[in-house]
Amino acid sequence: MANQNRGRHNAGDRRRQLVSRPLVGTLLAIILIAGAVTSWSLLGDRIDNEQPVAAGSCLEGAATVSVVADPALAPGLQEIAKSFNATKPVVRDHCITIDVRPADARATLEGLTAKTWDANAFGAFPAAWVPESAIWSSALQTTNAGLLQGNPESLVSSPVRLAMEPEIAKAIDGNLAWSDLPAQTRANSLADFGKRSWGSLRIAMPNGPQSDATALAGQAIAAATTGATEALTPQQATSPEVVNALNQMMSAPPSVGDGSIDAAVKSIAKTTDPSDTPVRAVPVTEQHLYVITKDDQAAKVAVVAPKGQTPVADYPFIKLASELIPAHASDAVAEFFTYARKPMQMETLTKLGFRGPGPLPAPTATVAFDAVTDPMPQPAPEAAISVNKIVYPAATL
Repeated sequence: MANQNRGRHNAGDRRRQLVSRPLVGTLLAIILIAGAVTSWSLLGDRIDNEQPVAAGSCLEGAATVSVVADPALAPGLQEIAKSFNATKPVVRDHCITIDVRPADARATLEGLTAKTWDANAFGAFPAAWVPESAIWSSALQTTNAGLLQGNPESLVSSPVRLAMEPEIAKAIDGNLAWSDLPAQTRANSLADFGKRSWGSLRIAMPNGPQSDATALAGQAIAAATTGATEALTPQQATSPEVVNALNQMMSAPPSVGDGSIDAAVKSIAKTTDPSDTPVRAVPVTEQHLYVITKDDQAAKVAVVAPKGQTPVADYPFIKLASELIPAHASDAVAEFFTYARKPMQMETLTKLGFRGPGPLPAPTATVAFDAVTDPMPQPAPEAAISVNKIVYPAATL
């Protein structure tokens, strides 16, 4: 009897094993599949819900990134910044606003090279600086190279010309080179061009705000004096012939009004007796002269391009490096200038008379926007500083 019961029990176990194990396995598989489907669905919902946050929200908050620029360039950059900000850029989880403000280059250089940045005097510490020319990046590099992040790159440009009294310009008629300018400070130098009783050319050499053209003209004179065809070297810039030429240029340059380029150009334009006028010529960027004279119906000053390599104001984009600039600001300003270099944005700047990949304004009675066929290479920073010490001390702090 016991054996029979044992047999029935073993048979029942075998039936339970045959029936229960497949059933349990199937049920477990169904449960696992259902769980996986549910988890995947929940994960998908979570991803869908979080995507807008990652793509368009500033998890780290809003951030204003400061850029300082040459006063002539700032209005155009402000317009580009407004367009850039409208795209609602997000950088490193910060909602970015680019703030462009005009700033005098000498004041900016003073602020950057001081022991501490004075926000009350200079505003928020900038993530980038766009001065009129590379004389300022050269000054910064020789004073505190650690503030430069990478090599400055030109944003736009404008060649340096001489704004000149029209009758004298006609007499010179393309026979004036940069290397001739120091000799034109002689008491009766215009006799070289048939104006025997008119005295000298009387070239103003302004060195106040927004007069980089003076320093760039000095570089062109230095390069032409040495016969340099490559970038001016420190040795060439400090050679006796260059130092003598530049000192001659700066021995007693005439000045009118507040001593600015604008005052010199306006004085030339008002000349009624070209044989007796205080200023007859002044270095000026093409863009600056365009702004001053664009509304003139007839040319009141002439544009002269001296023979030799043409100095060019290059408006360098100087990306700054400092513990005061957080990573998101550094990245944001790089994105902004990539945006600014797009053709549509560059048109905003070229329509103001700057040269770049965009259409220039129509020629005016004064400014024809002639081609620059032989631009002068940028001097070595030390060479630029040597020239500045004589003709433009504002950039030699």
